[in-house]
Amino acid sequence: MLFYIESVVVGLAYGFVVGCLKYALLWRKLKKSDKKMESSALYIRMGIGYAINVAALLFVFLMRNIMPLDFVFTIVATAVAMSLTGKLAPIRQIVSHVEEKER
Repeated sequence: MLFYIESVVVGLAYGFVVGCLKYALLWRKLKKSDKKMESSALYIRMGIGYAINVAALLFVFLMRNIMPLDFVFTIVATAVAMSLTGKLAPIRQIVSHVEEKER
């Protein structure tokens, strides 16, 4: 039982760290800026965010035979933590910095 709890704790910690670093890397500077951003730049940042998520989960997958943890519990906890970190980010404020193109 302790084996599974350790797997969940490590997965949550890793996912939380990745999620916070992703937010800091992609969105924090934009949130503090008064400049508007084009919607294409927003979509590029979202694509980079998805790539970071995939890379983080791929890392857990590749380390499954090296880490003395249960793979399923670890990867699910990682995904949950990254998802919750993304939900806690102030997305409304970020989207308010997107400049709508006039047609």
